[in-house]
Amino acid sequence: MSTFPDRESFAERYGQGHSQVVWTSLVADLETPVSAMLKLAEGRPYSFLLESVEGGANRGRYSIIGIKPDLIWRSTGERVEINRRARFDLDAFEPAAGDPLSSLRELMAEARIDLPAALPPMAAGLFGHMSYDMVRRIERLPEKNADRLGLPESVFMRPTLVAIFDNIEDRVTVVTPVYP
Repeated sequence: MSTFPDRESFAERYGQGHSQVVWTSLVADLETPVSAMLKLAEGRPYSFLLESVEGGANRGRYSIIGIKPDLIWRSTGERVEINRRARFDLDAFEPAAGDPLSSLRELMAEARIDLPAALPPMAAGLFGHMSYDMVRRIERLPEKNADRLGLPESVFMRPTLVAIFDNIEDRVTVVTPVYP
């Protein structure tokens, strides 16, 4: 099994303060995205499996698994919180500066990694969701309904392990983003 980049290239770029990824690609003929998710996530919170779909019903090319975030960002109303210790304490949220959209833009810039051409674009970065109510930050909408669930309006995480199944090539690429 080959791992990329080689040790010397990684050490040089890391020493220069560059974020990068360490990755390998394997034949995935004996695994499915669902079976891999069950094995990798082991029931941990903040794990996900995203499936691409084409035409509304056909399975798309990629399935993406993300686990073990090192960072979790969330917002509700004007309150923005970030957990930069998520690998060790999933509840270590602290207030973050700025409004939700500005804060998220800053975090997206921080999480950006220039990926090698051989990797799909979803190999590293932030993954998450925005609720319908987040649109209120962009356009005027009717009054919102009562919040009966108490869930954040938006949650994004930066996984430390991403597995990307290429359903056309029958391969899985396993990626670990590394931030200096």
